[in-house]
Amino acid sequence: MIGMNAPGVNGVASLSTVWAMMEAARAGASDARSAARGFLPAVGKTASVCLHSTGYAVAYSVVFPAVFVGRLVPQNNPVVYGLTDGGRAGLDLARSTLSPAAEPQPRLAVATA
Repeated sequence: MIGMNAPGVNGVASLSTVWAMMEAARAGASDARSAARGFLPAVGKTASVCLHSTGYAVAYSVVFPAVFVGRLVPQNNPVVYGLTDGGRAGLDLARSTLSPAAEPQPRLAVATA
């Protein structure tokens, strides 16, 4: 038979060792909670910075060339007038579609004697 030199029951020397293990587990759980509380705001801040940078890059890469090309086209010509009129008509249509004005109800003719 193989003999093992293990003090106490299942290798635990005393009650103080068990107590120390329980305290270490509690401290570890507390540390994990505090780390988790700090983790979520950091993830939110990182996501916010990434979204802002992406939006800035996309807007800059779209707006800058559009303004550049717009400045190259002469102001007083039929193409520019057509573009501005079409843009205004599109905006008017979008506004009327999103918030239509209340149409008056037809009135019934009432015969008076």
